[in-house]
Amino acid sequence: MGMATDNEAGLSPDRRSLAECPEGDFGLARTIEALLFVADRALSATEIASVTGASEPDVREALGKLTEHYRTRGVILLEHRNAFRLVTAPDLAEHCRRLLGLDQRRQPSRAALETLGIVAYRGRATRAEIERVRGVDSDSALATLLSRNLIREAERLDAPGRPAVFTTTDTFLAYFGLTSLDELPELDLGFAPDDSEVGPPND
Repeated sequence: MGMATDNEAGLSPDRRSLAECPEGDFGLARTIEALLFVADRALSATEIASVTGASEPDVREALGKLTEHYRTRGVILLEHRNAFRLVTAPDLAEHCRRLLGLDQRRQPSRAALETLGIVAYRGRATRAEIERVRGVDSDSALATLLSRNLIREAERLDAPGRPAVFTTTDTFLAYFGLTSLDELPELDLGFAPDDSEVGPPND
């Protein structure tokens, strides 16, 4: 009895390159791919290492292989604040909305985009910080961004009134076609990097 070839076994060249790459062992990458597929949230490298029993450096190396594998496909590996998840490619959003029967969302207002830019470039910010930069009330803009899951409340400061600290979400990255915050273009928003009440993000 002859041995079936890869094509006879139904393996595409792309899938074969991920599963049986001669340049390295993709077993861990395939395991991580499965975990990301079933997860209902982004997973950190630490979580993945805990589940798989692999070291974090090995996990990050495997994630790098997956990132490269998915770079030009309909699904991409998105990294946001050291956590990873599989999402549909941003340029295919219109087709996905059409399949799901969703209307094109109205573009965020200029006020919402200004607010989102401040949160994104600071890493995290309170309402007071945002309003100090913008010079106007930002409650409505923040409510819009929260409702669209473009930002989230990360924590509350141990200060009078316990102000909320806002950060961007992975939905923000997908919305703007980014795979990491490192891809944000350089932009002068009128504040110094250390001009912040909450300090740099911990994650």
